[in-house]
Amino acid sequence: MKRFITTILAIGLILRLILSSITYHSDIVPFDFAAKIIKNGNITNFYDYLWNLPEDHPYLKVYPRNLFNYPPLPYFFLGGASLLTTWIVDQTVHDNFVLNFSSTLGNPQLNLLLLLLKLPYFFFDIAIAYLLMGIFKEEKQKKWVFALWMFNPVNLYATYMIGQFDIIPTFLTVAVLYLAVKKNNFTLAAVLLGLGAGFKIFPLLFMVPLAFVKPNLLDRIKLLLTSVITYVLFAYPFLWSKGFRMTAALANQTTKSFYANVPVSGGESIILFLAAVIFFYILFFYKKTLVEDLWKRFFVMILVFFIFTHFHPQWFLWTMPFFVIDLVKTKLKHWPLFVMLLITFIGMITFFDSGLSIGLFSAINPTLYNLPPVWQLLGLNLDINVSRSILQTIFTGISAYYIYEYA
Repeated sequence: MKRFITTILAIGLILRLILSSITYHSDIVPFDFAAKIIKNGNITNFYDYLWNLPEDHPYLKVYPRNLFNYPPLPYFFLGGASLLTTWIVDQTVHDNFVLNFSSTLGNPQLNLLLLLLKLPYFFFDIAIAYLLMGIFKEEKQKKWVFALWMFNPVNLYATYMIGQFDIIPTFLTVAVLYLAVKKNNFTLAAVLLGLGAGFKIFPLLFMVPLAFVKPNLLDRIKLLLTSVITYVLFAYPFLWSKGFRMTAALANQTTKSFYANVPVSGGESIILFLAAVIFFYILFFYKKTLVEDLWKRFFVMILVFFIFTHFHPQWFLWTMPFFVIDLVKTKLKHWPLFVMLLITFIGMITFFDSGLSIGLFSAINPTLYNLPPVWQLLGLNLDINVSRSILQTIFTGISAYYIYEYA
């Protein structure tokens, strides 16, 4: 057992080190940029910094004023990590990385910088593998879940190629399951849900399922309040910031799920995502939730979100722990469905700009930087809206099966 885990871990780490250093996406830059701003003393006024710059400032020639559109925790945590690790990179290369990225292409210092910026993700990623292993009892299951996570393609893509921080709230979600199932510590689990929402809002979907494990109404209310208060505490220092309210508190990404609706009159619609959330919360209220089935409730809620949302590729990582748990618990029964979902996921990526596909490797081949979209490069004139709709429909059909199976 120990030898197997050590071997898988070593191979997984080598793979992550390689991918981290040879791939680049622009989404990683704002967190490094944030470090420079925070270092100069911009703490509670962090979100106002770009809004307060004059129109002719060099930063505004590269970035929009609403660049910082996530909650505070990602910028302060990853910005702080950047200050601790990237000081060994040549300062000129580091400055150009923020203001003139193309000039760093072909410089080995860029590869070092990319690795250092993604280094904080290693802890959360590997911790997920061990937490998932801890949820299972049988040695064979532990091996399977560890290996499936370490070589999960969506995780490798979102975390080490795009360089997004979704692995952090995903880790906190898995930690919530572990605390509830193995440690019976629901209070700390509720705190971690609120903390996870401080990175990305999706863990708040799990507050109600977590609370409903408790039969007592007062206990349920306490857990809900614990999560909400934890989330609010981290946002509170920035509530008076105009920049925060304009770009992070009300970012477009938080309302994408409300786009899907059915009109019932000229000015009235049924918001499908909200209706589905209410339906399943009611279902969970009347249908007793066993603590060992909590992952199923989380799985249902996150799939409901993806069914009704035009999602960014890195968001799909949020679902991966649940798919891995499902694969192990069903002894790979659903592997054809999982593979089909991965195919639709890859297909959707091709309809984004090439920076999310072949352009990721511009860090080792500068000619791949800023290329046209993949289908344009192939000379194929596809109807993007129809193609994406077909892929989303397939995705929805498969997800509906999982919801039927586990609701």
